[in-house]
Amino acid sequence: MKARTRRAKAAAAPRNAVKALAAQDKRAATSIARLRAENRALKKSVRALMVRVEKTVDDQGSAFSWFQAAASLEEAIRQRTEQYEQLNLRLKRELESRREIELALKQAKEVADRANETKTRFLAAASHDLRQPLSSALLFLESISEPALKGLDLDYLHKARVALASLSNLLDTLLDVARLDSGGIEPQYADFPVSAVLDRIVPEFSSVARSAGLQLDYVSSGAWVRTDMHLLETVLRNLISNAIRYTLRGRVLVGCRRRREGLLISVHDTGLGIEREHLEAIFTAYYQVPAGGRARTVGIGLGLSIVERISTLLSLRREVRSIPGRGSLFAVMVPYGRPRGRTKSRVAAAGGVASSLAIAVIDDDPGVRLGLAATLVKWGHRPIAAATATEAVVQFIGADLTPDFIISDYHLSGSIKGDAAVEEVRREFDRAPPAAIMTSDPDPRLHAAVRDKGLALLAKPLNLAELRALLERISRQ
Repeated sequence: MKARTRRAKAAAAPRNAVKALAAQDKRAATSIARLRAENRALKKSVRALMVRVEKTVDDQGSAFSWFQAAASLEEAIRQRTEQYEQLNLRLKRELESRREIELALKQAKEVADRANETKTRFLAAASHDLRQPLSSALLFLESISEPALKGLDLDYLHKARVALASLSNLLDTLLDVARLDSGGIEPQYADFPVSAVLDRIVPEFSSVARSAGLQLDYVSSGAWVRTDMHLLETVLRNLISNAIRYTLRGRVLVGCRRRREGLLISVHDTGLGIEREHLEAIFTAYYQVPAGGRARTVGIGLGLSIVERISTLLSLRREVRSIPGRGSLFAVMVPYGRPRGRTKSRVAAAGGVASSLAIAVIDDDPGVRLGLAATLVKWGHRPIAAATATEAVVQFIGADLTPDFIISDYHLSGSIKGDAAVEEVRREFDRAPPAAIMTSDPDPRLHAAVRDKGLALLAKPLNLAELRALLERISRQ
């Protein structure tokens, strides 16, 4: 069997070899045919080139003229090459100059960024030192008994309050600009009643408006909105402050109007008014309407630019209308929020507090400590002021009193924090009285941490209307 197989393979081998040679011969023939075709094409190309050269020589008239044409062509090519080289050199120089300009711009931007960061850090670091004396001045002014003053003395007191309120607003404005420039503001959206903001801040401006000889009216609203509460408060504070600043006589009205697309929160005034050509420019930084019956020193042109930047950040639509000599309307449109039950108005009562409170005041700054104590005495409370929690506890025990309320600065000497001071006082008594933390630090994370511990937050300079309303609620509990 194996022998037959070997014989079959041996017989088939010549046939396979023949087939292989035939295939190879066929491929060779195909290659030869292709080479011959390419050779014919090359011969045609050579003949065509020769005809073109002969025709060119005939057209030039002679070999010498043809040589002249070639030389002329060479000169034209040389000139064109030089032009290209010059253009290339010029482009190279422009690119180098552009790189130098870009490097200079980059360096200038880095310098500007460092300067801006330095400014932001300075304002953040200096805010506490700037607010402390301002808080003291406001508190000592508030502690003055108005019935004891008459005539010019009472008028000077009112003017001093207006001046300090303007200074406080200017400081807040500068700090708001620093926060916006740093880019560290991220909106915290929430649903809340608009009264939670307006019922708190409008009474704060009542004394300022009254001292300026104006009437401040407010129409409350039960509508709910959805936005960042603290940023909205900053917008409304700037609008109300501007309205009071530029109204010489008459009144300012704060109110809300329901629209299909949202709640329109508006501030009307009977002030100087603004010409139409300035209505958009006033929202740019440092822009001020040319003097025309208005004081040039009442502001630095930042309040409305902050309103514009925060409105853009929160996607709030702003509106402005004005008639020169008759007044203005500034408003923002805020999206509606989802109500979560009824809320009570937080407007402070016009009268005094319901009962006297024993209040611990802890602050390592003597001016703030003594000024706040004097103001609380004027309001009918019994404050015990101390630089430390231990000192406050000793004074309460010596007076055989238990604190009804604790107010402590957040940054105390020795790196002690206000919440720790509050806990130290609470540990020494049978019950834990409610407490509030004072701070000039605008960091929203700090504010949230204080509130998370169940402590009220009081920003420096202290808002006296807000503090009085807080004590009103505590005394009635």
